[in-house]
Amino acid sequence: MKCKAKTNSGQACRSQAIKDSQFCFIHDPASGAARAKARKKGGERRRVSHYGDESIIPREVKTLEDANKILAYTLAEVVPMENSIARARVLLALYDSFVKSFEIGEFEKRLQALEQWSGK
Repeated sequence: MKCKAKTNSGQACRSQAIKDSQFCFIHDPASGAARAKARKKGGERRRVSHYGDESIIPREVKTLEDANKILAYTLAEVVPMENSIARARVLLALYDSFVKSFEIGEFEKRLQALEQWSGK
């Protein structure tokens, strides 16, 4: 037996009616709780697991070290992803960010050394 409901376009629903009802699972008013449970279960299965350690992410970015922690976390998240052009672009952007971070860190060390040398 076919479902007695109409679709949004006004066409008759072509799904089979469920047992002891005139409606399919989607249109049966008594199946509301079961539909909600099925949606929740489906959403949980689509959830992507994380590969990076979220605990290393600082609440606020105040130092170069904080920024590097975010870069390291992002790298851990991106590396296991399926290979794609988007992934390659993110990896190249991360590489660029790491290189800039290392350069800035080196400049900071040199500046500190100069300040200590000139202060003597």
